[in-house]
Amino acid sequence: MPHSGELLARGGNPEAHSVLQRAGFVAVVRVQETYHHVPAGLAEDDESRLATDAVARLRTAGYHVDCDADFDTGVRAASYLPVGTSVAHVAERLREATTTDEAPRH
Repeated sequence: MPHSGELLARGGNPEAHSVLQRAGFVAVVRVQETYHHVPAGLAEDDESRLATDAVARLRTAGYHVDCDADFDTGVRAASYLPVGTSVAHVAERLREATTTDEAPRH
């Protein structure tokens, strides 16, 4: 919310929501909208670090992020596949394996 003093994230698709939740934001789901906020009780420095990390993660995932300049450091976070994608990849490798030596070990 502009000028509310709150650190909120609005908009996006399910993948963007997942990125925000993995960055530490808390989802608020309402009938008409879903948005995210920082956890209650964080110090202002911790809130800023969390927001800066979330901006980096979203930009790494290819999202346009409209944010205060303080949160846009130009740093890009390491990219991680969504858990479901990782599990699907391992399952596919297991299906293709013909021996236990070919099966993934992680």
